[in-house]
Amino acid sequence: MKQKCKKSVIKNMKQNISTIVILAVVLLTGAACNRQAKEAAGGIQQPPKTTVEKTEQLSKNLHDKLMSSFSPNWEMEEPAATDYPPYYGGSFIDNDGKFVICVVGNPEQYRPVLASILGTDDFLTEPCTYSYREMMQVMDRLDQFLSNSSVPADHPFLTRFAGAGADVFENRVVVQLTEMNDDAIQSFKKDISNSPAVKFEKGEAPVLM
Repeated sequence: MKQKCKKSVIKNMKQNISTIVILAVVLLTGAACNRQAKEAAGGIQQPPKTTVEKTEQLSKNLHDKLMSSFSPNWEMEEPAATDYPPYYGGSFIDNDGKFVICVVGNPEQYRPVLASILGTDDFLTEPCTYSYREMMQVMDRLDQFLSNSSVPADHPFLTRFAGAGADVFENRVVVQLTEMNDDAIQSFKKDISNSPAVKFEKGEAPVLM
């Protein structure tokens, strides 16, 4: 059975891994709000949020604002690859709760643009090689391949495909194979994408329920 490859976030892990960090923040924030509401009703006073927690919330707000600048309906509909500007390489929240934006090339060149979008200079940037647009274009081609009914079930890549996603930390599209087979890798490069943004690694195929 062919597997539909779901694109990642921060997230927006990201959507990409960067998305994974953001999603975790969202879930933790929601859980904290529910817990606070219940305990407030019982007369239990909550300790103030830590500095990191406050910073994480501000970073999530900045992430949402940045994504909205790329695609106003990003929360309801996955943005097209071309919605992401060529300089944008993804984003994430670091261990200190700070919002980090990956920028292709020289981050200082685009920092004023990003500051204008976010309305603040309170964020970090770091250089990267591949744009999120390029990574999403690879994911789009992979989705098209997996949805193509004319692709034979015994295709060398398809028989070894375990999963794929845009990894902001790696700054690559990570394609997992059940075995690191050269035929599978060369078939991917020939029939899907020969982008240098793709990284192959061993992984386990998901269990289909």
